[in-house]
Parts: sequence; C-alpha cells; structure tokens
Amino acid sequence: MKRFTALLLHLAFLAIFVLGLSLMYLNYNYGRGIHLFSDSTYEDSNLFQDQLEKDINRIFDYVNYKDVFETDGQLDYSKKMVGVSYTSGIETQSMTYTLDELIRYGKSLGYYLNSDYEVVRTEMESSTPKEDNFVVDWRVYMPSDNYSEPGDAYATLESLSLEIMTRLGSYLSTYNNLIAKPSNLVFQVCYKRTDADMSLYTNAPDMTADSIRSMGKYCYVDGTTLAPDTNISVLPTNISQVAESSNPYDNNNYYVAIGLNTDYPYEDTYSAGHDSFLNMRVMYVGGIFCLLAGILGLALTLLRLMAAERKSPLNYYDALSTEASVILILLGCLFAVFLSYRVFSKLLHLVVQVDFWSYTDKLVAAVCIYFLLLWEAASLMRRYGAKTLWSNSMFRNAGTFIDLYFKEKHLTVLVAFVYFCFLAANLGILSGIFLSLYHGYGALRNILCILFFVALVVLDLWGFHYMFHNAWERDKIAEAISTLSTGDTSYQIDTTLFSGKEKDLADNLNNISHGLEDALREQVKSERLKADLITNVSHDIKTPLTSIINYVDLIKREKIQDPKILSYLDVLEQKSQRLKSLTEDLVEASKASSGNLKLEISDINFTQLIQQTNGEFEEKFAIRRLDLVTEVPEKRLIIEADGRRLWRILENLYNNAFKYAMEGSRVYVKLESQNDMAVFTIKNVSENPLNIDASELTERFVRGDVARTTEGSGLGLSIAKSLTVLQKGAFDIIIDGDLFKARVAFPLKPPAAETEDPAG
Repeated sequence: MKRFTALLLHLAFLAIFVLGLSLMYLNYNYGRGIHLFSDSTYEDSNLFQDQLEKDINRIFDYVNYKDVFETDGQLDYSKKMVGVSYTSGIETQSMTYTLDELIRYGKSLGYYLNSDYEVVRTEMESSTPKEDNFVVDWRVYMPSDNYSEPGDAYATLESLSLEIMTRLGSYLSTYNNLIAKPSNLVFQVCYKRTDADMSLYTNAPDMTADSIRSMGKYCYVDGTTLAPDTNISVLPTNISQVAESSNPYDNNNYYVAIGLNTDYPYEDTYSAGHDSFLNMRVMYVGGIFCLLAGILGLALTLLRLMAAERKSPLNYYDALSTEASVILILLGCLFAVFLSYRVFSKLLHLVVQVDFWSYTDKLVAAVCIYFLLLWEAASLMRRYGAKTLWSNSMFRNAGTFIDLYFKEKHLTVLVAFVYFCFLAANLGILSGIFLSLYHGYGALRNILCILFFVALVVLDLWGFHYMFHNAWERDKIAEAISTLSTGDTSYQIDTTLFSGKEKDLADNLNNISHGLEDALREQVKSERLKADLITNVSHDIKTPLTSIINYVDLIKREKIQDPKILSYLDVLEQKSQRLKSLTEDLVEASKASSGNLKLEISDINFTQLIQQTNGEFEEKFAIRRLDLVTEVPEKRLIIEADGRRLWRILENLYNNAFKYAMEGSRVYVKLESQNDMAVFTIKNVSENPLNIDASELTERFVRGDVARTTEGSGLGLSIAKSLTVLQKGAFDIIIDGDLFKARVAFPLKPPAAETEDPAG
C-alpha cells in the first residue's frame, strides 16, 4: 500500500513539474532568466518588439499604398491599377483594369481576404482554365518598374489580381487597426518636397512631432541624422531603411515619428499585450515554484519508490540479463519517441493550438521516455535487492564463457587454436596473392599467384576434411548413443578411423556398452537363479503341503461329531488350499517373468473364448451381485496364442474383478478390433479407493486393497501381464479415480492365414 501511495504521489509531482515547465516554456518571459525579477516591463519584452516591428511595416505599407487606393481620402474601387497589352492576330490591343475588376476576378477564382487581411483561397470544384500571358505596360503601385529580361514584363490576370489583393490587404490592415479606431500607437510620416508641398501620413493629425516624442515610448527618425532618437530599448533595425525607400522625393527632407501611450487608455493589441505580459509574468513565477516543488517531490518520492522496489520480489522482466534490459529500454525509448510523434502528438494536435505543437510533441516524447526509464530504474533496484544485478549480467556471463574456453578445457582450447591458425593462414595466403598481383612483375607474379592459390585450395580442402571428419565422428557417436538408448547394449563403435578426443569418447561409449551388457547378463542370470530358487522352494513346500491336505481329508472322513474340531478342520483346509494356490501362482509368475514357459501357439477364436469365460464366471459374479455387461462382436476374431495361458490371463482379470469390484455394481467386458489388433477390455468400479499408480499394480505382491482384507495374492495381474507379453501381446492398466480398467491386445491373424477350425 505504501508503495502504491508513493507511486501516486510521484505521478502527482510529475504533473506539477510538467505544469511548471509548461508555464515557463510557453511564456513570453522564457529566456529572460533573473532579469525577469528586475525592472522588466512589457515595453522591454520580445512580445512588444515583435508587435512594434509588425506595425512599423504596416505603417509604411499604408504610406506606399494610400495614394494608390484612395481618392480624396476614401478608398476608390474605380481607380485604374494596371495597364496590359496583348496581341490578337496582327493587331496589338491595350487594356486597363480597375481595382474593382481585379478584385472581382480574384473572387471568381476563390481568393478572398481573411480576418487577418491575408489572401487565402477556397477549394474550387473545377480547375481554372489556363490563361494567356499579358505584357504589363504599367502598374500604378509600381511606377518605377525596370525589367531585366523581356519575360519579366509578362503576367497573367490571376497573378495581377493576387498582387492587388495582397497590397490591398496590407493597406486595410493598417487602416483598420491603427487609423479607423483609436490606438495607443501614434505615428506621423512626413515627406516634403518644399515647405509648402508635403505628404503627411498620420493617425493623429492634431499632434506634432514634438508631442509624440514626449510620449512614454517614442522613436524619431529624420533624413538628416544617422541614428534615430528613441527611448525604446530595442528598435527595429529596418526603420531607417524603409523610411528612405518609401520617400517619393529625391531629398532628405522627411521625418518619421512613432509614439506609444504607455498608460494604454485604448483597447488594442498593445493594451492586450500589456495585460497578457503581466499575467504571463505571474504565471512564469508560479511556473518556477511549480518546477522547484515538482523536482523536490519527484526526488523524495523516487527515493521512497526505489527503497520499496529494493524489497520487492523479482518479476518476469527481471529474468532478462541486466544489459539486455537496458538495451531493451533504450530501444523502447526510440520506439516511444516514434510512437509519440506519429500517434500521440497527432491526437494532441486536435485540441492544442498550432503554436504549441512543437512543445507538446517534445513533452509527450519526454514523458514516455521518463516512464520507461522509471520502469528500468525499478527493475535495477529489484535486481540489486535480490543480488542479481551482477550475477545476471552479460559481462559476468562473458567471463564464465571465457573460463569455458581457457580454463582446464583442453578440447575447446584446441578448437579455438586450430580455428585461429586456419584463419591466420587464410589471411596470410590472401595477402600473398594481393601483393603478388599488385606488386609483382612478369612471370614471377604469375608463378607466385598460382602457388598461393594452390596453397589456399589445399588449406581450405584440409579445413573441409577436418570439419567433415569431426562431423562424421560426432554422427557415429550420436548413432551409438541412440542405439544404446533403445536397449541394444551389444552395439560397438569401430574406432579405427577415430582420432583425438572423439576416439576417447568412442572408446568410453564402447566400455559403457560392455558394462551394460555384463550387467544385463548378470541380471538375467540372477533372475533365472531367482526363478529356480522359487521353483525349488515351492516344490519343497508343495510335498508337505500335499500331505497336510490329504490328512485333513482323511480326518474329515472319520465322522467326527465335535463341532469345534470340525471348525478347526475347515479353517485348516481353507488355509492349506490358499497356500497351495499361492505356491502355484508364485511358480507361474516366476516362470512367466523369466520366460521359462513352453508355449503351445495355435489359432484361438478370441470371441468364443470370451463368451466361454463369461459363462464360467456368471454364477461366481452373482455371489457378490455383480452384473456382467458384455459387448462382443458377432464375427470371429482369430489370434495366435497359447490357449491355456490365454485362459489364465482372462481368469486372473475376471477373478480380480470379482475380488475388488464394488458389490452390486457392473463389470463391463468388451472385445473389439482396432488397427489389426484384437482388443479385450474389462472395467469395474473398485470397492476400495485406488490410491496407487497403475504401473505398480502389475508388480508382484502389490494389491489395490492396501488393507489386504481380501484373499488376493498380489500376483494375478503380474502373471497376466507377463503371460501377455510372452505371447507378443500388450497389457495396460488405466485408473481413473476408482474406475479400474484393464486392456489386453493381441495381433489379429490375417483372414487368408486362418485355419478352418481354430481352437476355442
């Protein structure tokens, strides 16, 4: 919980940091530094300087175009703007276009002035037909045209219309912003031919040049001085130039006076800029505090987060090596930058002003990178806490690999040495060929090239033979290992053509094969001795056991009347018979597992044998109220087996079901043909829980009845499996909860090979 709280606080301080950074970066005062807190005013800001330079250009646009567009102080749309000539046949005709005609033609093409008096064009449904070029004879707004090339005098009506609308927009922008409504910026531009003949352009006709120079901010320029008289900190550098270029008279008798009322009594761009500057200054100071608070909060919460991460368990990402995670994060940063510019920024552009697009693009990329680096820092702290920062490092693993090559690894050192020698020899021969070609002469060069080339071929053929021989040796060793894994312990590798480490490895495999063969031989011998011992012991037990059984029978024939003695005789008879059965089972199990049984293979009708077995056990199953459900095909399924041993297999399975099936339940018997196999299945629900593995039930003396409340010997299933395998069949046991299922499969005899009367 503390870790989650620290993360939330960290994100909150990150938001405060971003807010402070944005308030500073997007502020007019950005870049002023500590000077912001000194005597900084709106008039000293870049915002004011940009606006003043823009308005000075407007003023001189007004000076240049006032006489062009006005007649008696009013905008005159009937004034002629341009004169053109064009050739029609052999005649040259001249035409003039008025301001109104050019504007209407521009409108017909989709051009118009927007709110900023800039020429823009709407999308047209059909393209404008191609126009012929005119020869421009004169332009009223460019009286001193001088064309350096004949083609410079040609223009289309559309281009002339655009020229007029652009200049009209500049004129209207100045007139509507600085003249038609009160403005805090006052200007006077006066050009004199004589004292009586002058051109005055002003938005304050009641003021003099001296009164303008007494305003809060002013600038005065005349034709007789080189430096302007001004109290503006940074004056636009082009004011003297544009003043001179706009002079209609060839003299220096002119002046330009521009003043600003710093009390800002009127609402215009300067008063709005002044208010915005003051607000931005407050926001800038607030941004500084937010930035400092964000940095401090980020540092404190980051320390708390890293301390919590140090005690956290490792996750799936921490399983990567330290260097791999760093490289992955760096790639992630590159992808995040790409994604932020291609996706996130495009979405932000829908709600952010165009002026701020560049900043938001960088901010989004920086935030994405920060989160990735934060994730990597947390991972590194978890690794440090778990002491895997170095142990899971590529550099440490590289040291391990170096040890693999050079520390007590003779074969790897030999391989590395041979490889580098081979590489060095190739480089040496190639260098010899190069030197012979470029520095040899005549026949000697050819001889050396041939010799070096032959040496290169021989060396590479030897390298190929070396690699091929090693590969062949490894294939032989792999083949031997595969053969040994299948159980063929007699397999031996011919090591005549082997050499080096591979020869030692092959010899060791041969020794292993010999050892396995000897061990297997000893195991078979031991199994046979064990079977012989069991047979002999069973035979020795069987003789006195037969006498016991016979004497019990003789005693019972004496017609003893004492019921207590009769009960003793019954118990003695039952136990002796069980001992006899157990002895016979033990002998048969021993012989079956060791293969010391003589089989009499014949054709067996498996279907008929199942039906006979069902008949034999129906009455016995009825004792425990077991319902036998049989599914046997009508056709005969002929197999090759020993009839007596096959009957024993079925008898053991049916007896197993009789002993261990839940009383009153069903026993399912099924015989079917599957993939050229006769498959017999018997299944029942066990009365006792089967808390045992299926493979253990086929071992000797293992019973599903762990409490041993029944009279089973634990040999029935073992005998059944051994007899099945001995007759080349398959025996499987499947346990699903308390469901016991035994499956016996024998290969079907092909129909053409069946005898006419198979044994039952």
